[in-house]
Amino acid sequence: MRALVWHGPRSLAVEDVERPVPGHGEVLVRVEAVGICGSELEGYRGHSAVRRAPLVMGHEFAGEIVEAGLLSATATEPAADLVGRRVVVNPLLACGRCPRCLEGRPNVCRDRRIVGIHRSGAFAEYVAVPASGVTFVPDGMDASLASLAEPLAVCVHAIRLASPECRAPGGLLVLGAGPIGLLTLQAALAMGAKCVLVSDRLASRLAFVRTLGGEPCAPEDAESVCRAWFGEDGPEAVVDCVGVAQTRETAVRLASAGGRVALVGLGQEESPMPMNLAVRKELALLGSYTYSEADFAEAVGLLASGTIRADGWTGACELAEAAAAFEALDRGVSPYGKIIVKPNGGFN
Repeated sequence: MRALVWHGPRSLAVEDVERPVPGHGEVLVRVEAVGICGSELEGYRGHSAVRRAPLVMGHEFAGEIVEAGLLSATATEPAADLVGRRVVVNPLLACGRCPRCLEGRPNVCRDRRIVGIHRSGAFAEYVAVPASGVTFVPDGMDASLASLAEPLAVCVHAIRLASPECRAPGGLLVLGAGPIGLLTLQAALAMGAKCVLVSDRLASRLAFVRTLGGEPCAPEDAESVCRAWFGEDGPEAVVDCVGVAQTRETAVRLASAGGRVALVGLGQEESPMPMNLAVRKELALLGSYTYSEADFAEAVGLLASGTIRADGWTGACELAEAAAAFEALDRGVSPYGKIIVKPNGGFN
């Protein structure tokens, strides 16, 4: 089969590799759509501490089960009823035994592993994954839309941290209008937020914010716009989808006293923050990493309901074009915020 193999900084190639065979408890998925994640761009650049070359990346994906292994130690036949089912895949693999897993927080499992990082991922025609990680989707559901389940779950999780039950009366401030920011905007509105302000430095991204129901603003205008929308106190909930010095400082400065800030973006390993201000305002600064199983299920439900839109800000390409798509995103010249790769064709 063909796969996109990462060999090191800015080195990607489509190669013939051995088609995986599903082992015990696994299924083989024919990949219909797999999104290029911002974290994979960091890996492409050689800035990821957890990715080791050579590697087939890809953890945001949807497809069809074409083969199933033995699903239990006592089984003598594979689960034939799984074959032909269309699925999205939760790529987070947790141990299920540690204290964090037992309290429903597999995202901070001490032994967590992720498809596309610790084992071969979905920038390939086929990928083998644990059957426990698949969620069925309707047969008629668009594969590109379904592939957004994983990043959307990241957003659902961050919103829950920043605004439990999404009841912050002052609304929500989102920093960054990239794919995670735009999905956070849509998820927050679907979950009950009355007002979502989104800040970004790129006018092209801000145009999508208004189309999707949010209020856009440039970083230099964020303070005055926040004051106009949320009053002198500022927003009670902030989600930083960028994770650089400027956005982290902005989150602390603009959040209301007693507010909550969910830190999602991983743009910089280290950055200065006005911590004395955070202390005086008694802010809750919350690291937000991936999601729970409930967050993932809610994301799939939002996608299946038609609540989330991908038109305009996402594009698609074939596997042979994927290396060029990475390069365009890396250089900032892609017309799309998110590019979804179709390893087996099948554009819809």
